[in-house]
Amino acid sequence: MLATATISLRNQVRLVHASTGEALGPVTAQLTTPHYGWWVRTAGDTAVVAKREDVADPSVLPMLAVTLLDVRLGDLLNFPPAASQPRHTVVVGLTTAAIDVALHPVPMTLEVVLTTISTAVPSTGRTVTARATSGPDPKPTVALPEAAPGIYRSAAMEWTQQFTPSDLLVDGHLLRTLSADLTSITTRVHLVDTT
Repeated sequence: MLATATISLRNQVRLVHASTGEALGPVTAQLTTPHYGWWVRTAGDTAVVAKREDVADPSVLPMLAVTLLDVRLGDLLNFPPAASQPRHTVVVGLTTAAIDVALHPVPMTLEVVLTTISTAVPSTGRTVTARATSGPDPKPTVALPEAAPGIYRSAAMEWTQQFTPSDLLVDGHLLRTLSADLTSITTRVHLVDTT
């Protein structure tokens, strides 16, 4: 008679973007300390941990090191310190079946280049703000002061879910709804000032 072992799914772990809620990938993963009867597999943006049912849980549950393989995207996110791990790695305690680890973006700027409608010259002296499209009223805003003639730039900040997307206001009037490009340190948008 052949011996059989039953394998059960123990955990699913994903890294998610704190501003968009989207899963980040591809990832690779491994237990920080190998344990007999435990396996780790990855598929795209998900790491899966499985365990033989006939193997008792260790007294201290294992930790999983999950690494984002997209280096360009990883450079635009804040990762908590993870000693003895590769860059863009998060170490996660395997305490629940489904684990989403939110990663916040690094500070980014929004730059708007405004030109006039008829002559395409810089539209200067305007008050430009980005207003959140979600959250409590009154909606939070971010000022984009004029950095050069017709160029309006925000301070570097984390563009949270409230501002993804955001309403661009010129002198208090809605010009357009837009989102910061979370794959770049600076989002540059060229717009015609129709307000």
